[in-house]
Amino acid sequence: MSIPGLVFRGVQFIWMGRDAGTLGGIHTTPRCNACLAAGLVTAILLAGLAWAQPVVAQRNISDRLVEATGSTDMLGGGDYVFVRFGTDALFGVLWGNATNPNNVYLVALKARYLGVAQVYDTSGQRIAENLPVKYWTIYAVKLIDLVEFRDSNSDGVANYTRGYDGTNFTTFTEVEPIPKRVDLSTNWTPGTIARTSSATSRSWEFNLTATNLSYVGVNEAVVRRGDNVLNTVRFTFHLTASLEEREDVSIRSWRVTVDTSRPLRPSVTNVSREANLTFSGKVATYGLKWDQEILGWDFEPGAPRRLLLEFGAIVGNLIPPAAANWLDESFVYGRNETGRARYETAAGNQTTDNRTGDVVASRPLRSAAVEFEGNWTRVGRFRWVSNSTIDGVVQPNSVYAQVLAGHRIVARGEGGGAFVGFVLLGALSYPEATTSIVHDPEVTTDVLAELVPPGGLAGVFIAIAVAVVVALVGIALFVAMKRRRAGRLPKP
Repeated sequence: MSIPGLVFRGVQFIWMGRDAGTLGGIHTTPRCNACLAAGLVTAILLAGLAWAQPVVAQRNISDRLVEATGSTDMLGGGDYVFVRFGTDALFGVLWGNATNPNNVYLVALKARYLGVAQVYDTSGQRIAENLPVKYWTIYAVKLIDLVEFRDSNSDGVANYTRGYDGTNFTTFTEVEPIPKRVDLSTNWTPGTIARTSSATSRSWEFNLTATNLSYVGVNEAVVRRGDNVLNTVRFTFHLTASLEEREDVSIRSWRVTVDTSRPLRPSVTNVSREANLTFSGKVATYGLKWDQEILGWDFEPGAPRRLLLEFGAIVGNLIPPAAANWLDESFVYGRNETGRARYETAAGNQTTDNRTGDVVASRPLRSAAVEFEGNWTRVGRFRWVSNSTIDGVVQPNSVYAQVLAGHRIVARGEGGGAFVGFVLLGALSYPEATTSIVHDPEVTTDVLAELVPPGGLAGVFIAIAVAVVVALVGIALFVAMKRRRAGRLPKP
């Protein structure tokens, strides 16, 4: 699969769930042993060494953002519109087509910095300075299906759970009746893209439409109502992106001590925090708002009835091959950077992450947003307005949201790279309508890229480009061996 500027070789990175009733996991072609592919982001790293350029002044440089459109096998496959900046940021929409039916995905692939490292040997001699501690995160929101339920207690949210088999969300266990749903894995017809530019940003607007979607009973039971189909679902996307150069980026600094007495198998003996440093860098900011129209849902008799848009979110972090002694799962996990979803309920501020499991009691959200984040770095935000338009009439405070589950993802890919993170299952709830339901959620993220230390490139600043070089141990070994003799970095 090839996206201009980003090449993914030898791996099929798929969030499964194209069969009815599944949310999805990630698996690879038979070349990978694991269900989660480290190769996706490793291939981006292999695109080439990207040296940061000095920042002249704080200014907008949105003209450097690049549009990419085409077809891909990523996340189950289909067509896409992405906006990217270098190898550090990609954001956009992916959807199923006539030859490859699929769900709609809102995708962000971004670099995340845990800081920079000052690397020393055991004698206290510095062997690397301001080394970026950087890994890659995929953040994707999948629009799974539409689910009708009877709101027996009139709290606005559906009470049910779904099975989870370690890869997929599967069957429904009903507390309140769920008569039917519509799977949004289908052929989406795209409209024409309208492109605009301003002094501070670039924008893309287009829509995706699906028609005559069959109703499916819960746990695949046969169901008939009205004309037996949902007539139309349309998502109209408004994608906006901007890019700025900044000179005031605060970055954590780590002191790393490496024992190089065994050149072929060096080890990290100590890691400690130092004072934050101020760097220059570039910040890409992305926003994706969409108007969703649901036309012609045939509700069952017996009010109150509501309709759920089930969504799944994945936060997955690639720990590249050869990083096991430094930037490994335990390092990311121990600093609470694996990721979590944060939101507010009536009980206060709560989180869902890789330890949550199924939420047995429904969690209606009081906040109109879910934040995806680590302790230091932000992943993204999914937010919405509380008003919806039902049969052409605006209904204030009619949209409810809930979180249903959070499960851990961890696997190994080719070359020993680790993929760690979590999946979340949530839903937005809308009132019953005779003809149409209209609402406009939004997904946003920002990406820090091309860090430059104080003094620009005069100091030692190493940009990471290949998976082997991501490991601090590998860098330290390279420097140590170079001193002793003209050598090369051994294969991991």
